[in-house]
Amino acid sequence: MAGPKTIIIGGGIVGLSLAWNLARRGWTDLTVLDRDHLNAGASARCGGGVRSQWSTADNIRIMKRSTELFASFPADTGFNNWFRQEGYLFLAYTDEQAAMFEQNHRLQKENGVDSELLSPAQIKAKAPTINTDGVVVGAFHQKDGVCFPFAMVWGYAKACRRLGVQVLPFHEVIGLEVAGEKITQVVTNRGRFAADLVINGAAVWSPNIGRMCGVELPNCAEKHEAIVTEPLHPFLGACLIPMDSGMYLAQTMRGEIYACVGLEKGPATDYDHTFAFAQKISRLMIRLIPRLAGVKMLRQWGGFYDLTPDTNPIVGFVDRPSNFYQYHGLMGHGFMFAPALSEMIAEHLVAGKLHPDIAPYGLARFKSGGLEVEKMIIG
Repeated sequence: MAGPKTIIIGGGIVGLSLAWNLARRGWTDLTVLDRDHLNAGASARCGGGVRSQWSTADNIRIMKRSTELFASFPADTGFNNWFRQEGYLFLAYTDEQAAMFEQNHRLQKENGVDSELLSPAQIKAKAPTINTDGVVVGAFHQKDGVCFPFAMVWGYAKACRRLGVQVLPFHEVIGLEVAGEKITQVVTNRGRFAADLVINGAAVWSPNIGRMCGVELPNCAEKHEAIVTEPLHPFLGACLIPMDSGMYLAQTMRGEIYACVGLEKGPATDYDHTFAFAQKISRLMIRLIPRLAGVKMLRQWGGFYDLTPDTNPIVGFVDRPSNFYQYHGLMGHGFMFAPALSEMIAEHLVAGKLHPDIAPYGLARFKSGGLEVEKMIIG
């Protein structure tokens, strides 16, 4: 099956993983456009975390599958992503947070994720360097982990090109031409591309793409920043998420400590970083792991979470233009969701099989109030 002439806007893990899945299913006329070099955007600005601990059943199931795909990525693509499954450890500091952990734990068990709840003493035994003062309970899943985000983008791009996909960085989309009910041309700063199907996978810039053909999207950008420290002898193991701050903290294979936390909502205009963040994250890191006092900060950068009003993705066709497919609104966690979501979306586009876990994600849901809000948005 040759498939339609398909243009995917966005060359991060979302667009590239979808192109790869479509190409594997026989589609041959695929082009991925990105306005910058590969790994310039959100995919390379995340921590590379991969977890199945969520608060809604669909997200748990999707991420259970995504975790399997991260593990099989080297065999599937021939490219090493350095995926390490040393677990995610969430820390609850209030009775309300503890009750949420217990509810999440039951739901995760029901959906095939073997997470566990830990007492403060068990937490201390698993991660002896962390400060457990005020911790009520922990939630841990051994199969959660972290990989090198750049490698996922490079690996998907290489695998796409091997299958004949055009991957074109430095092609900024500046217009969509519509004739009747369909987009016919995608206009870039370096030329025009005829299209039978256009997929909007541009993350926080997706609303800008939508407006080019009269589609209004409810996504908004939330500014986040991250830092990485000098390398230390590996000691941490699990990725840590103290729920009193929502910080994400992990140690890389080389020993650096990576940490991030949200700051403010605002327009996605630049990736500037701030001294206010450096102050905030330093205090949070030292409070959680006192031995980090005095450790040197190597680098700091900014990025954006792509949030929707109900914290769930937007996936599917819009009414008009009828060949305009949406794939964005991934909460800042698109990196970890993309492998499984792209597999499901490819099945929808190629075989017409709409997976029940993504069926509710259409844009029209916002007219009726949206979906259950995901409570485990962190970082």
